[in-house]
Amino acid sequence: MNAKWLKILAVVLMIIDHIGFYLMPEGTINLILRAIGRIAYPLFAYMIAEGFHKTHHVKKYLLRLLIAALIMEFVVLMIYLFTNANYFIQINVFIPLIAGLTGLILFYQKGWYYKLLILPIFVLAELLHISYGVYGVILILIFGIIPKKIEQLTTFIFISLFFIDWPLFVLMGLEGTARYPSLQWTSLLAFIPIFLYNGQKGSYNKWIFYLIYPLHLGLILMIKYLITR
Repeated sequence: MNAKWLKILAVVLMIIDHIGFYLMPEGTINLILRAIGRIAYPLFAYMIAEGFHKTHHVKKYLLRLLIAALIMEFVVLMIYLFTNANYFIQINVFIPLIAGLTGLILFYQKGWYYKLLILPIFVLAELLHISYGVYGVILILIFGIIPKKIEQLTTFIFISLFFIDWPLFVLMGLEGTARYPSLQWTSLLAFIPIFLYNGQKGSYNKWIFYLIYPLHLGLILMIKYLITR
């Protein structure tokens, strides 16, 4: 599996997740769609780390993400003007991706003090309530700093223990004690395609993947507005 198909898979899973979250009432179907969708973000995080290590122009890579983030915020602005629903910053997945990529850039600078600048990124991720918060940023750093996939998986599981409700909590009636519900554990299934990934890029127009997010989410949010008005 090359990068093209890994990204296609991530996009499909993301759309499934958003359909479940925004359009489906709470219940079995909603739960299934959201469980499937949890796999998407780790795949995007992994590809950000891959892009960081393989791009010849990391500044241009970061700039593309910034442009995509601005496009997403423009779509959110249009949604706000039309529906009065405020989705600013919180649903923009490009923001944690930018934060994670910035963290990798800082980590690989020669001066040790650059690494300290990653801490304010963690703080801002939480204060601004961006998608996935500090957890989303840490995932990108795990993929970008730890070289071997099995070690990445081990660290991913360890970090998840601090952010996701353990299944035991659910059985004990203590669900809700962690940042994310136990459903988030299905995100670990992302390592199946990650282990199948062959490191090859594949042929595709990179801007397609940047534009799919604002376009599909804008459409879903408008559908939600029309069916709930």
